[in-house]
Amino acid sequence: MAQHEVTEAPIAEPARRPRVRYRDVDPEEIATTAVSRRVPGFLRRLDAWLARATVRLVARSYLRKPDVADLLSIKIRSLRAIRHAIGNELAFRKRRERSHRLTSVNVEITNSCNLSCTMCPVNTTMQRQKRMMPFDTFRKILDDNPGLEFVLPFQWGEPMLHRDFYRMVAYARARGVRVMATSNGTMLETDADAERLARCGLDRITFSSDGIGDTHTRIRGFDWSELRENVERFRRARDRVGSDTKIDISMVLMDSTRADLDAHFAAWEGIADRVQVIPLLTGGERTTPCRELWRGSLVVLADGTITPCCVDSEGALALGNIADTSLAEVWNGTALRALRRSHRDGSYPSPCANCDEYEHESVSKRFQ
Repeated sequence: MAQHEVTEAPIAEPARRPRVRYRDVDPEEIATTAVSRRVPGFLRRLDAWLARATVRLVARSYLRKPDVADLLSIKIRSLRAIRHAIGNELAFRKRRERSHRLTSVNVEITNSCNLSCTMCPVNTTMQRQKRMMPFDTFRKILDDNPGLEFVLPFQWGEPMLHRDFYRMVAYARARGVRVMATSNGTMLETDADAERLARCGLDRITFSSDGIGDTHTRIRGFDWSELRENVERFRRARDRVGSDTKIDISMVLMDSTRADLDAHFAAWEGIADRVQVIPLLTGGERTTPCRELWRGSLVVLADGTITPCCVDSEGALALGNIADTSLAEVWNGTALRALRRSHRDGSYPSPCANCDEYEHESVSKRFQ
C-alpha cells in the first residue's frame, strides 16, 4: 500500500506575551489577537524548524513510527519542548518511578455527545454520569499548573456542546497555553458558527471522519456529506478572517473503515491541512509497559477525576480529583509512582492489562 503523508510548513511558537489577568480581558479581544498575531524573529523560526526536523528524525529512526511524525511535530514545537520530551522518554526507558515534566492535559469538559458512534463508549456502554465541567474547574486546572504547554478541552464527548467552550479556549489563550480540540463537526451549520470557531484562537481543530460516504454515516449516524459541507464552511471562514487555525481530519481504522483508507486521504485533499488515521482500541493482553504513564500528559474527566490515560473512559485508574489536588502534585505523586512500578514489574491493572489496538501496516500503535 502506498505510504500516505501530508506535509506542511514548519510552525513557529507564538511570541511571549505579557501576563494578563483574565477578568480584564474580553474573550473577543483575545480571539482577535490570536488571529492577527504574527511570529517575528529569525531565531524563533529557526528554533521551530530545528525542532520539527529533530522530531521527524526521532519518529523515523528512534521510534520507527514515521506515520506519527506530523502529530509529534504539532505537539513538540520548540527545542525547549524537545528537552522535556527527552527527559520523559529517558524516565520511561529507565522505568523510573518519577518522570521528568508534565507538559499537557486533556480536559474532558463534557462526556455528553449528540452522536452514538458504534465504536465509542459514550452513548453505548459508558457508566459515568453525563455532565458538563464547570468553568471554574477548568480555570483552576490552568491556574494551578502554569507550566502546561498545551491543553485539549476534549476526551469523551463533543466539546462544542459545552456552553463555555469558547470562554475556555479564550482563557487558556490568555494564559499563553496552546489549545487543540477534536469535534464531530455537527455544530457548524451556519457561517456564523464557522466564523466564531475560526476566530476563537484554536491552534488546531480535528474533525472525525470515519470512512467515506455511507460508511461514515452508518458508523456515526451523521451524514458524511453534511460533515464535509460543515468542514468546507469552516475552511472558507478560516481563510476569510485570516485565522491561523489548522484543520485535521482523523479516521479510526478498523474492519468497517479499512476499505476506505485510500479514499479517506483523497477526499480531504485541498480541504484539510493534515489527514490521519488512528487504530481502533481493542482488547488484548498487554506485554510491555505503556509510555502514557511517563509521556508528560494527564487526563481530567468531567467530574474532576484525574487519570493517567485517555483510554480509561470510566476513570478506573483514578489518581485523585482536581478539587483536592493539582496535576503537578499528581504527576510524581504516590498513586502514579505505584502505577509506574506496576508496569515496570509486569503487573498491569485493569484497563491496562487488556489494552491493545487494531493492527494494520499503515498505522502505528500508540499505547506501547
